[in-house]
Amino acid sequence: MDEKVKDDEKKVILVKDAKDGKLKAVKEIDKEGKPRMVEPTEKNLADLLAVNTNDPALEAFFRKFMEEARKDVGMGLPDIFIMGKDVLVSLIKADFAQALLEHFRADPTKLGEVPAFEPMDLTKIDTTDMERKGIRMEDLEPYLKAMSYGHKSHGMIEMHPEMGENGLRVTTRGRVSLEEQADGTLKVIPHYYREKCDLDSPFHGVLLDEDTKRNIEQTRHAGKVIDLELEPGKMTPCFISRDKYTNELVAMPVSEFEKRNTIKNAPLSEGKQLDLYSGGRVLLEGYTTRSGFMRDAYIQVDAAERNFEFDHTGLNQRRYQEHNRAVYWENRGQEAPTGERPMFIPRRIYGQPIPEQAYNQWQDALNYPERRPEIKAVYITGLNHPGYTEPQNLWVKPDFNGGGIRTYKWNPDYVRKQETKAAQKPAQAEEQRKQQAPRQTPPRNRQNRGKGIGGA
Repeated sequence: MDEKVKDDEKKVILVKDAKDGKLKAVKEIDKEGKPRMVEPTEKNLADLLAVNTNDPALEAFFRKFMEEARKDVGMGLPDIFIMGKDVLVSLIKADFAQALLEHFRADPTKLGEVPAFEPMDLTKIDTTDMERKGIRMEDLEPYLKAMSYGHKSHGMIEMHPEMGENGLRVTTRGRVSLEEQADGTLKVIPHYYREKCDLDSPFHGVLLDEDTKRNIEQTRHAGKVIDLELEPGKMTPCFISRDKYTNELVAMPVSEFEKRNTIKNAPLSEGKQLDLYSGGRVLLEGYTTRSGFMRDAYIQVDAAERNFEFDHTGLNQRRYQEHNRAVYWENRGQEAPTGERPMFIPRRIYGQPIPEQAYNQWQDALNYPERRPEIKAVYITGLNHPGYTEPQNLWVKPDFNGGGIRTYKWNPDYVRKQETKAAQKPAQAEEQRKQQAPRQTPPRNRQNRGKGIGGA
């Protein structure tokens, strides 16, 4: 093993004794490959063996280690956990809670393997069952690719399921997903919309505490890992989220969520990994979008989407402006105009999407300055503006001179129009006064006094 590894790359190894279930930390490996263990305490931190998970020798190390461990306990493979020292300190303080420890489980038999994600065969969809549920294939088509990888439809569709034996159908809406059956066919599973999420009834055999219910109502997520009875008599650590489309409460076992230490090319410290994979919300800094733009976002595990939720609320949207401006023009094969303050038009602002038509117009005006006078503000509801405690309904408009997006309580286009009118009023009033003033007619000639028009 390479001993000259950076501190932030060093990991320590915990092993759960197969005989008594106690956790031990690896202090060293002797010449024969047999591990020497110590208690995983803060006192012993400095003495623990440091390994580098990026070292190709790690696989050989574990092969020898597992052979010796199997001989030592005389049983199957022991449970192994790998983490940084700062995470170990946090686990020690949490008394090695199993829900937290699971995030750092290692499978030495799969070191170096890359999991394959094969899409489901869409030709095996049970269309007869779909018809009974009142689901049309043309409504599914926009979402089928994502659904083939195990995701729900990204949006709701209209459904007309049969109710009872008389063929009566009702009209409802919801999301759909695919589920593989024992015979290899795929069934379309509906997830119906409900007005409100039921947080007071037992969820998989567990009553949610008040803190969890409050988190779900405010953020959609439980904010922590909760043990649920997914199978009779067996408790499973799970993430819990409320579906943002249907209000359905969804659970996902922690073991089914892929743990990553880098997300969209942005590294996560082990402390943030611990918080994130324990259900918390953490700041992901400098991640890269598919188009090459850089962003910051708050992320949290979304059990309903089986992915991360990204929230840009309250973050500095100008932080990577120079980089993003260069990427924008590079993607178009052009050089960035000089003398202009960098600006970026986001897809979302304060947690809400900018209407597609407005986004396209603003983006167009960014590239063609002569079109900027035509740009109008749009009214967006439910903005999580950092200056307010409650969601706000505000007018939103790009400030091309200032290089950002601004919000207004009142329509800035209407206000500006009124201000222009007000500025014009004094001049108009003066002009009107002049026009209405009585004309100063010259005095009549006394010689013409008393004569009619044209009189001699």
